[in-house]
Amino acid sequence: MKMTKPVILIIVLTFFSLAYVHQQVELVKLSYAIESREKKMKDMLDYKDSISYTIKNLESPSRLEKILFAKNIDVALPKASQVVMAREATAKPARGERLKAAGLDRRFDLFGILDFLNPRAEAQAKQ
Repeated sequence: MKMTKPVILIIVLTFFSLAYVHQQVELVKLSYAIESREKKMKDMLDYKDSISYTIKNLESPSRLEKILFAKNIDVALPKASQVVMAREATAKPARGERLKAAGLDRRFDLFGILDFLNPRAEAQAKQ
């Protein structure tokens, strides 16, 4: 009986010590995860900035002009015969006309009410 109190005390102290060490280990793991995600986010932001700079540089008129000049490409306005005018879109057709054009219109089917008698094959998902 005299040994039970010290044993229980040692077990309780060991349990709390292990819980504390586990908590500290998890804290260190979490800090490493946060640090790696912050580094990844910083790298992604830097990459985004470099890509946006590259895009702006590629679309720059002065850069295009330099390339055309370097390759001796002469750019001129198009002649009237080279310009094609696009026709303006007409008013949208009615919904029924659009469905007919797409082949999706439904006509009244007198015998369609008997479809429940005819079993149909249905696709089933494999699990």
